[in-house]
Amino acid sequence: MKFFYCNLILFCLVLTEISAQKKDKISYKADELKFRRINKEPVRKLINNVIFTQGKTEIKCDSANFYNRKNIIEAFGNIVIINPDSSVIKARKLIYNGESKIAKLRENVIYTKGDEQIKTNNLDYDINEKKGYFFNNGELKDNVNILSSEFGIFYGNNDLSIFYSGVILVGENYTLESDSMTYNTILREATTFGYTEIISEDSTYIESLGGTFRQESNNSNLKSSKIETSNYILEADYINFDEENSFYYAKNNVILNIKESNYFVYGDEGIYDKSKNLTKIFGNSLLKKNIENDTFYLSSDTILAIDDSQDINQLLAYNDVKFYKKDFIGKADSLIFYISDSIIKMFNDPILWNYSNQITSDTISFKLFNNQVEKMNMIRNSFIISEDTLGNFNQIKGRNMEATFSENNFLKNIKVSGNGETIYFGLNEDYKSIIGLNYIICSDLKLNFENNEINNIIFYDNPIAKMIPPHEIKEENLYIKSFEWRESEKPKINDIVFYFRNKIYLRNE
Repeated sequence: MKFFYCNLILFCLVLTEISAQKKDKISYKADELKFRRINKEPVRKLINNVIFTQGKTEIKCDSANFYNRKNIIEAFGNIVIINPDSSVIKARKLIYNGESKIAKLRENVIYTKGDEQIKTNNLDYDINEKKGYFFNNGELKDNVNILSSEFGIFYGNNDLSIFYSGVILVGENYTLESDSMTYNTILREATTFGYTEIISEDSTYIESLGGTFRQESNNSNLKSSKIETSNYILEADYINFDEENSFYYAKNNVILNIKESNYFVYGDEGIYDKSKNLTKIFGNSLLKKNIENDTFYLSSDTILAIDDSQDINQLLAYNDVKFYKKDFIGKADSLIFYISDSIIKMFNDPILWNYSNQITSDTISFKLFNNQVEKMNMIRNSFIISEDTLGNFNQIKGRNMEATFSENNFLKNIKVSGNGETIYFGLNEDYKSIIGLNYIICSDLKLNFENNEINNIIFYDNPIAKMIPPHEIKEENLYIKSFEWRESEKPKINDIVFYFRNKIYLRNE
């Protein structure tokens, strides 16, 4: 029984509180008061210095109609609502329901709380929930940004606003446009949903399918994004950029398009360090360029793109570098690609395969223009080996070499500078038998080729030459010192181009 009485008292207290809330009537004062009826409804007309009070909320205006029975206010001119959370709302017209505590404000509406200001012509505001809804365009302004949209909702308790339809955010050094956005005025954090565009002060253009932009830390996360500058386009499933430190991080399906050269670099991850003017792509990294009737591919553990003040001018690939085009295949530990000059330099055990030719040296550089290898330089310990139709190995060795190529990338001539040494096999007209083995030592010499076969040799400075007939050729005559046939190391297309094995997908294909 005691329990029943306690619950009955509690129930009565709740009823009393609800009743008190319902009877939260509006008090008022004004310079002039008139009584009238509108549609048989008693109305109190208040004029000049009108002040309404309900709880801790105060409403000021020039004139008003107060429907006492309905607890409704129609207010006109210089309307000011002062809320208990220190927010202030100004407008020219107002309809306020004292029961629901919903204020419908119209014309030149300005909501202010701290550094935050919202302007619109149409605002519905819930005083209990401290929640506002604007429509037919509105604008939020704080001490950092100006944010506008067609529709919006803001929550005074949470310092959170929601904007949708034609959202535009103008920051200190960029403009952002999106389908919809949430914005925290305390954290200065904007989160967009759907298609998003950003144009920065330095003309950097960003596309995204949504992300988070933190203004206090200048740090942002973007989904399915594209960043475009005057020099390149960077795409990825996820991009984080730190504007304060000018540092970008990209992950998953990363694509770097170097505009002027039309080179594409692909990888699993990437970073862009603006202060150092470099972009780093790693994880299944691949360089690609379409050339006439062919494609040039290059893979390595990591690819660096280095730019100067104007454009990207160097690509560095290192660790397990391999490249492939139909008539030119190579590998090295590291490589530099000078984009403007189309020059490739290979370092640390470089090796090239050109048709039947195997080319090695301490350093190899060549110019690749369109589909043409124009000139190749081999520095120190240069060695060229080619296998003929009978499986014999023609060999050219020297300190340094310079090679030129014909239009179809066949060897045209080779100049050997220092420590020249050659072995080549003479074949009969039907290429079915050996005429003899030619062995030549000469410091400097030049070899001319026809259809990728040695046509003639020009010797300089006292050559030593001998021709060994077939029946006198011995095993020790077949190879120059340091000979090494490395055909088993020759990369195949699917060793280089990972998307042939469905590891990455090239969007531009």
